[in-house]
Amino acid sequence: MFRWKGIANANIGKLKQIILSMPTIGCSLLGLCNVFEDKETTMKKFNFVRAIGALFAFSFLVAACGDDDGAAVREIGSNGSESVSASASSSGSSSSSAPSEAPESGVVGDFGSDNGYEYASDVSSHRLVVDDICEINELLGADTIDFGAVKAIYVDGKNSVKSDGSVRTIGGFAAADGKKHQNDDYYGAAGSLNSFVSSALDGTGMFEGETDSVRKQGVQKGIQNQTMIAWTVHELNSALGKATDGNLEGAVHNWDEGWAFYHGASGSCGPYGTGNKRGGNYGTLGEDGETALANELILNAMIAGRDAIIAGDIAGATEAANSVLRAVTIVYSQATMRYATKVEGDIAKGDLAKARVHQAEGLSFWRVLEPSIGAVGPAGAGTIATINSAYDLSNEPGSGATSDEVRTALYPIWGMLEISKEDIGELQ
Repeated sequence: MFRWKGIANANIGKLKQIILSMPTIGCSLLGLCNVFEDKETTMKKFNFVRAIGALFAFSFLVAACGDDDGAAVREIGSNGSESVSASASSSGSSSSSAPSEAPESGVVGDFGSDNGYEYASDVSSHRLVVDDICEINELLGADTIDFGAVKAIYVDGKNSVKSDGSVRTIGGFAAADGKKHQNDDYYGAAGSLNSFVSSALDGTGMFEGETDSVRKQGVQKGIQNQTMIAWTVHELNSALGKATDGNLEGAVHNWDEGWAFYHGASGSCGPYGTGNKRGGNYGTLGEDGETALANELILNAMIAGRDAIIAGDIAGATEAANSVLRAVTIVYSQATMRYATKVEGDIAKGDLAKARVHQAEGLSFWRVLEPSIGAVGPAGAGTIATINSAYDLSNEPGSGATSDEVRTALYPIWGMLEISKEDIGELQ
């Protein structure tokens, strides 16, 4: 068993040491602030920034051999590798249901699809995890929230029943140690995702003394966004690790699970749904007027990565994984900025209670990106400090960074990943 950080080249490893030994890199140093102020359509592509960008992207991808079970794999035809346009439905319904029972290992079968992604293995139960989120969101929408009922679904699960009869649970993943995402390393404790969600469910920790409306944001976004994005990242990392080991059948199964957890049977209840909402907020929807351009990028990259794994093209699968995570950064940059603006609007109206709710909502979205930005060391420190000053619940709403400062703090990260102003859009 081995682990790697996605960067095997010794020269890149040395570059990382050099970068991490440097002082914090601000947008003015990189020449990025004035790029946006001058309304150019793309960031300037400095070689240095691009080198950091490679490190940033790969910091998500901690691939390792894993103990996830493999699955029977089907060959994807020529239609499977086609890119998907804005005409893809954003309704979240599956285009065809997966079978209830997996074929025997090695048998080529039809494993169904969700919203244009054709599964190459059996993930018929995995794709139902998002149905738990649908039920949780319904409970959180009640006038009086039954946090106990929400916790029961989170901890015990409901819809995703494994072949052995046990239930796959969101809380089980969130609390697990050794998963292939950055959160636990960054926050310094195993099960950091669960710690955040549980504190919101129980009204403890950072949510102690907060209103139900504030706690709701921690629960909802902690589950639908923080946990499900981390779960998606974990599966992509597992896929890359297995592909590197030559276990392509297991690799494509993990890759399929990535889409099952990002979109699954009910895309509107997963991170995919958040992406479409933020695309609407920022004017970055596709031609159908419903699907975020970022979600189109993610779907196309997932299809490309699936096909690359089946072909044994590890470099192509890695490139696809980085494309997914670049688009995820777009979605959650939009979310991070939006709620800083909402807090300011609430304060201007004298509604401090609502400002607190939006502060918690912004915090919960921001924590999707924070661990990966933290993984690049001092290069991301300024961004983290600025945005945390706005969203840390130990601070009063509006006492930290302004919405303009939050946006500016993200410029270096966008530069690293070559995310343009057009990619981000403007708040409508």
